[in-house]
Amino acid sequence: MQVTVEATGELERRLTITLPGGDFENRVQERLRSMAPRVKMDGFRPGKVPYKVVERRYGPAVRQEVLDEFVQNSFRDAIQQESLRPAGPPRIEPSQWEAGKPFEYTATFEVLPDIESISLEGIKVKRPQAETTDKDIDSVLEKLRNQHVEWEPAERPAQEGDGVTITYHGTIEGEPFPGGSREDFFAILGKGTLLDEFEKHLIGAEKGQELNFEVTFPEDYGNRELAGKKVDFVVKVTSVATPRLPEINEDFAEKLGIQEGGVEGLRQEIKASMIRNLDQAIRDRLRDQVMDGLLAANPITLPTSLVEEETRALREQTQANLARQGIKTQELPVDESLFIEQARRRVALRLILGTLLEKQGIKADQEKVKQRIAELAANYEDPEEFSRWIFSDRERFSEIEGAVLEAQLVDWVLDQVEVLDEPMSFEEAVNPSVESPEKKVSD
Repeated sequence: MQVTVEATGELERRLTITLPGGDFENRVQERLRSMAPRVKMDGFRPGKVPYKVVERRYGPAVRQEVLDEFVQNSFRDAIQQESLRPAGPPRIEPSQWEAGKPFEYTATFEVLPDIESISLEGIKVKRPQAETTDKDIDSVLEKLRNQHVEWEPAERPAQEGDGVTITYHGTIEGEPFPGGSREDFFAILGKGTLLDEFEKHLIGAEKGQELNFEVTFPEDYGNRELAGKKVDFVVKVTSVATPRLPEINEDFAEKLGIQEGGVEGLRQEIKASMIRNLDQAIRDRLRDQVMDGLLAANPITLPTSLVEEETRALREQTQANLARQGIKTQELPVDESLFIEQARRRVALRLILGTLLEKQGIKADQEKVKQRIAELAANYEDPEEFSRWIFSDRERFSEIEGAVLEAQLVDWVLDQVEVLDEPMSFEEAVNPSVESPEKKVSD
């Protein structure tokens, strides 16, 4: 086998592989002769079909089969010989094979970038310093009250904060469109569930009233089929209801699963849950900063094939999620371009983290893996059954092992870079979109 390598791009390589024609033809003849005794054909006794007839009937298929094997095996041997690391499958361009002559083909593919080392230069991390207060617990209690709100019929026009049940039908230039009609749809006015222009027509509406109005969808509306379009709606108001929040008492605590301790027991349970959420939020913030820092400090050229593959995977995952919600993706196409940047980030981090793990020899701590599985199992009625379920499936176990390995890598990076404590409130720590009063003043 002769192999030549040509760099046709920063990461693209073209291999030209030449194989002895005699080897190929001998393999074809060998396979045809081995199958001849088993061939059954009208007009011949079993095992007595002449070789020439077998070759005429099965020769093309056998040649293609042997050709595929030769290409597959020789390509594997060639990349090992040349120390190449393909990022994806090759594009094969075979030449026309002629009996008695060498067989030559080309394989074009991208290779993984050669990352000699990972830089940590310039990476600085802010570690949130926060704790739970009585005020934070009161805020969670108020949210729980709103989650368990009861709706009472209101014999008056609808106002902001009310819940309305409506049936609506929308048309564009007299024609209905996918997703333009709903029966008995419940929405709370002022919560942003409906378009502002749609919702303003419901303020002041009464039970049993039928409304007719036009809505112009925003130019940046998520569904491009509706963006900027004028839609005529016919809306029937089925009911108007006003919210009634439950009192925070022993009955409310029991409703939330607190059998002992009443309101104080509920507050303690909330505090324990908030502490767990805070710990996870801090870990997530540290992880995100480490990942952002690694990306900024290590710009690399990405194989197009890997980015395209990851983009498709993200799109398919989104489509699957929409399908589980009952949304027909045929009527709501998912644009693949929306996922390119996320795909590039994922591919880059995968390459950087893989190199870092290899260079530093970091392996998953199996005790930490078992501990993580035990923590997850504690959330189930039968922890032992959940643990068996994880250990019985290599893919599920690998997911948890990968998460633990990533956490170990983040800890390693944190030990190498500058980490500064950053005081903040509980709400700021668990919700990055919340801006501190101090920052608002300074801005």
